[in-house]
Order: sequence, then structure tokens, then C-alpha cells
Amino acid sequence: MAATRPLSSEPPGEHIRMAELLGAFSLASDLAVGLQADHGARSCYIAMHIARELGLSPEQRTHLYYAELLKDAGCTAYTSQLATFWLGDEIAAKKELQFFRDSHNPLSVFPWIVQYVALGASLPTRATRIADFLINGRAFMREGFESTCQVATRIAQRLGMPQPVQDALMQIFEQWDGRGMPRGARGQGIPLISRIVLLTSFLEVFHRVAGREAAKRVALEGRGKAFDPAVVDAFLSAAQDEALWRGWEQQRVWDTVLSLEPEESPHRYVGEEKLTDVALAFADYADLKSPYMAGHSRRVAEVSERIARRMALSERQVAVIQRAALVHDIGLVAVPSFVLNKPPGELAAAEWEQVRLHPYHSERILSKVPALKAVIPIVAAHHERMDGQGYHLGIPGSQIPPEARIIAAADRFDELSRDMPDHPALEPDEAVRVMRQEAVSGFAPDVLQALVEDLGGVSQPSRPRARRQEWPAGLTDREVEVLRLVAKGQSRRQAAKALFVSEGTIRSHLEHIYSKTGISNRSAATLFAIEHELLR
Repeated sequence: MAATRPLSSEPPGEHIRMAELLGAFSLASDLAVGLQADHGARSCYIAMHIARELGLSPEQRTHLYYAELLKDAGCTAYTSQLATFWLGDEIAAKKELQFFRDSHNPLSVFPWIVQYVALGASLPTRATRIADFLINGRAFMREGFESTCQVATRIAQRLGMPQPVQDALMQIFEQWDGRGMPRGARGQGIPLISRIVLLTSFLEVFHRVAGREAAKRVALEGRGKAFDPAVVDAFLSAAQDEALWRGWEQQRVWDTVLSLEPEESPHRYVGEEKLTDVALAFADYADLKSPYMAGHSRRVAEVSERIARRMALSERQVAVIQRAALVHDIGLVAVPSFVLNKPPGELAAAEWEQVRLHPYHSERILSKVPALKAVIPIVAAHHERMDGQGYHLGIPGSQIPPEARIIAAADRFDELSRDMPDHPALEPDEAVRVMRQEAVSGFAPDVLQALVEDLGGVSQPSRPRARRQEWPAGLTDREVEVLRLVAKGQSRRQAAKALFVSEGTIRSHLEHIYSKTGISNRSAATLFAIEHELLR
């Protein structure tokens, strides 16, 4: 999806604030990173005060504002790999390591290892994972930061953000002294916006944990090390004004941050037609959380749209259903990948509660965008059941919006017809058979009937799709096969076994894939596959 052209700062007839869209992304990212809601908004608030102290131009302030709200837009990219590597809640572990440990100091890192790496696993497994982290942890984390930056940059591009915002997001983890990641850039070689974003992230976290003095202390301790001295000095100058702290600590900080969007921004407004592109970005952002989810939201949207048309709903209803289906799982970003990758039957009570609340988190995120008001009750109810035993509202079938009933059926069909932690993919006719058994208590009969009719009765076994003659970026048939396996979370060894080739052959194919697509890691490759709908 190409970047959009700059838009007029004058609102069109049907207009949406860009800041509202990015505010939703920011809140989703706060939940995905395991930080308090409005972390990104408060970081943005601080950044705009630093910008004033530094005398940044209106254009620079515009770029900084959007970069702050999108700074964690790639945070779902590497979480599944972290969960697999650490065998635990990667959200809590990553937050602790990133903000509260000195990764260059073994005495700081080792207690973290004891607390988080393979905790609860057998002694041999734990010993192996700890040894692996001690040997390869630095390289593994570098790949994670690179994946995060590349995906955040791609999301920004898809949302029409200007090049300086994209460039800043590629380097938000770099440090002034060159000890950051992924490239080890240093000093003035790091974009100024990136340097501000890094500092504000730490300021907000430490202020939240221990107050004003802690925020000033972390800035001073990192001055000339992780943080640009000039940016630190600008913050300390602004911090002398009590008004900075009052605004920072107010409960409804988002209202203030919304008012700080530079009026000169050519991206201040987007048209209503942009909502589908935004919904697609939300969909892909959520679906990167687990290899089992890759492409899920796009497929659910497609099936939901077909069901809605089969039921002769209006074009307006179809459009709302499609958007709601694309964003129906955005709240899953708050659930650790470690939990999402588990079979449901193995979830502990606390883990199940995390899953059960994801429609609630979706409501919170989408409420940032008034233009998406119509989809919120649909998304909130997409896991409700006709017998009232669904979640998170527990409402009976008579109260479930008809649009939510459609998405529920499409969601379940996709889940059954794909490989999942607790079952292999079922053929369409078998998936429908299972859904018929569940229909009495779970699904609306008219919706299920429309699904069956759309599938042509599913009386015949599914046939493999014909190979396309041309693939995106000039990929070959075999390279697409490899890309699909990688996107599903398979290792080189697993992919080699599946395709009856050597690991060296898979490595060679991956090199060609990366070269042709202009990406360099598994997470970005997965996003490429999702965007080009290669995971059907």
C-alpha cells in the first residue's frame, strides 16, 4: 500500500483528525508494550514542550508530534519470537529489560534473566534457554529492535506520514553514545526527532513510577550517554515551569495533546474514505501478535462482507461490517503472545481473563476515533453467544447487534479452517459441521446459513488454488511457499522439512525474498505477506 499524498490543512467536507487516528494507535501501543494508558500521549506532551525550548520549526514540530504517537507502532512485530525465546510473558519481560535494566551491565541483566527467562519450565529447558540468552541474547534483541523499527516505519508510510517521521521511527532506539540498536548510530547521526522520542519515553515511564524527581534523575544520568545533552537540557529548562508538570499530570491529558497538533500540518485532516486504510493498518498491527493470527483480520473481513451481501444488507451496513471485522481483534495487542500461542485448554485462569477482556480493550482503543463510533458496539460484541454465555458483556442473542453475529461466524470459520495451537486446519465442510454443532448456543442460524450458501454448500472438498503467474516483487512460486511458512512462524529447519529441501536452500530463498522485497527480517516479511494477501 503506497504512502498517501500530503493533504490540505483545511478540513474537507467529511473529515477526520489525523491526531485521533494516531491517538488510537498510541493507546493500542501502550497496551501492547505493557505501559499505562496515555503513555504515548504524555510522551507527546513532553516532546512538544521540549520542541518549544529547542526552537524547532513548525515542520519539525509536526514531524515530532506524529512520531511520538507512532513510536511504538511496530511493537507487535517481534513479540511472538520473544515469547518463544523466553517461554513467558514477553510484555512484562521486555518492559522491565528495556526501561529498568542496563543491558550492557551483566550485574543488572542477570537478575532479570532469573526472573523472566523460561520461568516455570523444566530445569534442563531453563538452563538451555538461559545459556542461549547469555550467548545470543544481544543479537536476538538487535533483530527485535530492527523488526520493530521496520514495521513501525511501514505503518507510518501506510498512514501517509511524511518521510522525516518514517526516518525517525527507524532510529528511535539508537543512543547518543552509539550503544543503542539496531545499527549503533551515534550523536548527530541520529535524527533529532528520534533523540527526543527516546528521552520522552523514559521520562514518562520513570515519572509514572516514582514522580518528578525520578524523571529528572533519569534524564541527568543518561545525559551524554543514552540521551542527547541538548535535549536533556531543554527538558530540564522546561521542567522549571510548574505548568509543564500540571499539564503532564492531569487526568485527561489526551484532550490537551489533541489540541497540540500543529495547525500548520498538511496531514491534520483526512477524508472519510481513508478509514478503510486505517482499519487495514489496525488489522495487520494486531495480526502480527502471533503466527496463528497472520492475515486473520483481513480474511474475517472478506468472509463477513460476503455473508452480509448474501443476507442482502445495505451497502452502508456492508461497509460498517467490513471495517468492524478488520479491527475486531485490535484489543488482542494487550494479550501476551505467550498466551495467544497456547492451546486454549492450557490457559491459566489469569491468562484466560486476559483473552476474555480483549473486546473491552478494543472498545477503549477505538473510542479515540469518533469516526469509528458505529463499529464499537459491533466489535465489543463479536464474542457474545446466542445463549448469553459469551464474553465480555455476557449479553443474550436478542441484544447482540446483527453485524456482530456475522463477524462472530466469520471469525470462528477462519479459526477452524486454519492451523491453531489446539488443532490443525479443517476443510471447509468439516469447519461448517463443527459450527452447526455449536449453532444452537453460539451462532445465529440465519448467519450460519448465509455462510454455508456462500461456500456453495461445502459439499465438495476444497481444491488447491491455481498458482499465480506473477507474484509481488517478482517472487517465484517457491519463494512464496517459503514466505508463507516463515509467516506462520516456522523455523528454517521446519520449512526445509515441509518442502523436502535443505536448510541451506531455505536460507538462500530467504535471502532472495529479502532482497526482492527490500526487507531484512521475519517480522517485516510477515507483514509483506499479509499486505499482499499471500496467506489465504
